[in-house]
Amino acid sequence: MQARPYSKLEITVWAAATFAAVLASYSAFRPVRDALILDGDPEQLPWVFLGTFTAISVASPLWSALLARRAPRGFVPWAFHAFAAGAVVFFVLVRTGLAPVTIGRVFYVWSAVFNLFVVSVFWSLLADLLGPSTAQKLYGPIAAGGTIGTLVGPALTGLLVGTIGVAGVLLMSAVLLELAVIGVIRVRRLAEGIAAPAEAVEQPPGGGAFTGIAYVARSPYLAAIVGYVLCTACAATFMYLGQARVVHDALADRVARTSYFASVDWWTAVVTFGLQAVVAGPAIRRLGPGLVLAVLPVVQLIGISTLTWAPSLTGLAIVMVIGKAATHGLTRPARELLFTVVTRDEKYRAKHAIDTIGYRLGDLASSWLYKGLLALKAGAGVVVGASLPLVAAWLALASVLGVGFRRRAARAAAAHEPAREPTAALAAAPAPAPHQTAKELP
Repeated sequence: MQARPYSKLEITVWAAATFAAVLASYSAFRPVRDALILDGDPEQLPWVFLGTFTAISVASPLWSALLARRAPRGFVPWAFHAFAAGAVVFFVLVRTGLAPVTIGRVFYVWSAVFNLFVVSVFWSLLADLLGPSTAQKLYGPIAAGGTIGTLVGPALTGLLVGTIGVAGVLLMSAVLLELAVIGVIRVRRLAEGIAAPAEAVEQPPGGGAFTGIAYVARSPYLAAIVGYVLCTACAATFMYLGQARVVHDALADRVARTSYFASVDWWTAVVTFGLQAVVAGPAIRRLGPGLVLAVLPVVQLIGISTLTWAPSLTGLAIVMVIGKAATHGLTRPARELLFTVVTRDEKYRAKHAIDTIGYRLGDLASSWLYKGLLALKAGAGVVVGASLPLVAAWLALASVLGVGFRRRAARAAAAHEPAREPTAALAAAPAPAPHQTAKELP
């Protein structure tokens, strides 16, 4: 019996609901995490970033090695299960009260890995299931679903933390992530229902732990995405460390910090939702991802300048809301669209290496640069001046990626294929039959 055609609306609703559950799971414990990490000296945060980079540098190759032995679409739910189990472990540790400072730092590192890892594999699945034309139309509303999750998560925490405690919030996050597993399975079935039988069959792609990194090294297009991600991470870390100093100096009370961060997160979600629901889709379709990607460098330069020259809680709140909203409301859908014109294995392994190791490398480098500038007692002009070459390179990469996406999308449309396959030299094992992406949704 032939599968009935599924509409874009069904795919969008289920994908948006799944992403909402993912980000609700993370955002439920994020304000507490950011408040706890400021119990110590904020100048020690670069060491935390070093721990995060080390953890993600181990996790990413392990993920690539696992994908070499299992069809990637089927492995996404298991990745969610693993992080849900991790949240349960931290629930037990927090309940015991054992070594709270150490557990707090380990939890920060784990949560940073959680955020990058889970979000990355979700978008990898969507890039695999949806072609570039469909993705341009649906990524905005799907991302908006995630923003609803960032509103729901903190709201649930505020409503229930008095009853279930901080440890209970972690257990609640595990439950939300398990709900996302249901959504992932449903989205996959809906999208695969419109694929030809040969396209729906998956085989383990072969290769090894560093295949994703090898793809990046051999592809100028993927290398340009790495460069853009590094610039994004560097600017975001400058903003985060500046935020940490301002809040640490102005608010000594942990509850006050948590309330402040929760307020910033709430307003960020509101503005982000507006951008995703109204602006992102039309902007990407009419302007292309390149011009949309160019918005964030300009916004972050203004934010860094404002925070450096005139630091205050009010000014910080404004620049953080605008910067984060631009990141998640415009940049994220546009950047994820770039991966719809690469091969299936690159969507899972190269993309994951970029989103995790690449991003955390930017965090690590910029955090120590920031620490060095503080040690040298560099003035505001030096900090802003150091940002100018970064922004120039950032804008150039946005332009290169816009042109590269258009060319790849045009070739794929002409050939009725999503992208060329990676060379067989990258696989350690014999290459399986070529992997095809599902046809465009009707």
